[in-house]
Amino acid sequence: MMAEKRQELNEHVLNELKPDFKGLKDTSFEKKFKNYLSSRESTLEKRILRAAHYLATNWEFKIIYSTAPFIYGIEKTREKIENQIEDHYDLIGVQKIMLEKKSFGFVDLCGQLRFQKRWAHSPRIPETSVMGHMLIVAATSYLCTMEMGVKACDKRIYNNFFAGLFHDLPEVMTKDIISPVKRSVSELEDIIKEYEDYQMKEGVLPLLPKTWHDEMLYFTGYEFENKIKDEGSVKFISFTELNKKYNKNEFSPLDGELLKACDQLAAFAEVKISIRHGITSKDFEKAQKGMIDYWKSQKVSGNDFGQIFRSLEKLIEE
Repeated sequence: MMAEKRQELNEHVLNELKPDFKGLKDTSFEKKFKNYLSSRESTLEKRILRAAHYLATNWEFKIIYSTAPFIYGIEKTREKIENQIEDHYDLIGVQKIMLEKKSFGFVDLCGQLRFQKRWAHSPRIPETSVMGHMLIVAATSYLCTMEMGVKACDKRIYNNFFAGLFHDLPEVMTKDIISPVKRSVSELEDIIKEYEDYQMKEGVLPLLPKTWHDEMLYFTGYEFENKIKDEGSVKFISFTELNKKYNKNEFSPLDGELLKACDQLAAFAEVKISIRHGITSKDFEKAQKGMIDYWKSQKVSGNDFGQIFRSLEKLIEE
């Protein structure tokens, strides 16, 4: 389809997204989005994305193949996927993952979050995986970082996105523990956090290069706190301090409070969409009211989350 109708398909996508672009103060985002779609240049970044696409497809395909190897044409499909991966074999990441050792183990571990459901004790429609939730939080965090009214340094944008993308990664080891249980017993949240840190160090980090360990712990430890790195140590600071003194790549700033707000916004959307589909419960009603009451007058990292929550509620109800 893209080979034959690339321009028409891209124009269709851009037309569908026009109302969404209008809601952004950062007008450069629309321009960058258009440039990305229209560019035919085969950059390293695009090759990495294509390779990641085929590797993920291969991971999914193996699940199907192991359960139904008799499906007509399945061998031809496998050959096509393997050929696409071979075309990207010059990338070191592809080589490491295809060895099916440590790097593959990390990818496989992350892939398990595709099968862990959010709100596991409260049936919902549509169901949301932990992996899907993490991606939504990462994308929302990125957009809110661009909209905060202060030009964020490159490392801050990077940190806010990847902290959102990995913020629930420890759940692959601990599984989902619902918030009411965490808050029901004094100091239980601290015990769970300590256990998550232990499992990250023992079960996840050994699968990654040692040079990545500190960064991954930075993303997943105290993820909802504003923080920086100064002289090798992590320091927790206010949003004002972050903007005035530490909005520089050398301090590796991270807006944890913004991440928490985006996490809650994603949870709110999950609840509202389920209720909109006619599937509700006392837990959903309580969660919906609690979140809208708490965030209705909150501003986080220069973003008016009260307005964002109200707009999202109105959009879903329409």
